[in-house]
Amino acid sequence: MVKNNSEKKEYGCVFCGQPLSNSILSNIIANGLVCNVSECPECKVSMTHPFPSDEEINSLYSSENYRTSDGTRFNFFVEYLIYLASLLKKRAIEKYVHLGKILDIGCGRGLFLDIMRRGGWDVVGVELNKETASYAKNAYGINVYTGNIIDQSLPSESFDVVNICAVLEHLKEPNALLSEARRLLKKEGLLVILVPNIQSFEFKFGGDKWFHLDLPFHLFHFSENSLINLLRKKGFSLRRVKRFHLEYGPFGWLQTLFNLSKIRFNLFYDLLKSGNLRDKNGVFDYMGILVTLALLPIYLPISLLFSIVEPTIFKSSGVCTFYLSKDNP
Repeated sequence: MVKNNSEKKEYGCVFCGQPLSNSILSNIIANGLVCNVSECPECKVSMTHPFPSDEEINSLYSSENYRTSDGTRFNFFVEYLIYLASLLKKRAIEKYVHLGKILDIGCGRGLFLDIMRRGGWDVVGVELNKETASYAKNAYGINVYTGNIIDQSLPSESFDVVNICAVLEHLKEPNALLSEARRLLKKEGLLVILVPNIQSFEFKFGGDKWFHLDLPFHLFHFSENSLINLLRKKGFSLRRVKRFHLEYGPFGWLQTLFNLSKIRFNLFYDLLKSGNLRDKNGVFDYMGILVTLALLPIYLPISLLFSIVEPTIFKSSGVCTFYLSKDNP
């Protein structure tokens, strides 16, 4: 059953208050909700509207839908690639801060924080609720706060690094989170943010079939310039933009190509998930699976090529990581 939340209403940008007058996508049905995406003409940030209700958000992120009870989301092979990507992320952070205390907002099952801790870091995590935080606490013994980090009243300038990876686009109040991240960072501390880029060629090519659009989970849709401008206003200086991600780039293109091929939406992605997280209808879509397997040898090299060409030649990508320093006042 599709729940139509798209009643006529004017929505305003949470960053500047301007009406979202530039329509990007309209009446997209995703996870049983009707979603629209519109851009602020001032900030150039796009928003999904209307937002899902708190009840709908809790359902979307429940362990039955989003993670298994052991904190994982995918099969062993994909989880191992995620582990390798976490090692690379640790190495990238240590180019700017050799050692210290890190806060991971949206720490998930705690794998990345466990890797950082084994490397000598003092680690703290934040997760949406007790259910999603339980694995990081129980399996790794990591200190994980649940709920809104702003409500925890942590001491100012208490972290050397704040990591917000694939999280900012999910939040109803990203503006408040960025202010809190600056407060929590030490002088010249490092902020790391990873978000999809709605101005990428990958989005322009895929449109509403773009894998990283991820409605209705993604409430905000940033471009490189829009996010950098927001962060500069918050008191951060850009140090680097990373555009090529082995764990995001090729697969983003691959699943987008599959979605454009009229196969069941995100079928390949669904098949990579842990068993009880898969869409049961997708598992029995034998024709879709056969077509996917037939197209895979064609689409995979194309996806690898596009994920390399876009960031190297066009200085853009479907997903970007920003490394920023906190400015002194």
